[in-house]
Amino acid sequence: MEHKVKALIERIERERGQGAPWRRLLAERDPEFLELYHNTSMHVLHKKTALPLKVKEIIAICISAVTFFEPGFRVHVRDALKQGATEEEIVEALEWCTLVGIHSLSEHLPVLVEEVENYSKERR
Repeated sequence: MEHKVKALIERIERERGQGAPWRRLLAERDPEFLELYHNTSMHVLHKKTALPLKVKEIIAICISAVTFFEPGFRVHVRDALKQGATEEEIVEALEWCTLVGIHSLSEHLPVLVEEVENYSKERR
């Protein structure tokens, strides 16, 4: 079982491009659920094609913002920028989704600015 858990974590980290401590904990406790969750999210993100990947990443940014999930927010900002999203597009989406709670914008706008600056520096 330990080998299966390790292989699952390695596959998820490879496919997502990053790891998260909570995934390792869940893999140790319920690897079947984690695998189902991962496969479903990857299916929606990469197999379904009605929405461009850039748009899906912007949606993920908004979901992370309104649920106050900063690690996910950072990852999806970077991924959206890689897909060609602009800071203006992300801010507009955040403004729209934060109508349900302006605190989300106040928390995440500084993080967005930081990630855009980091991304710009990396590309130089």
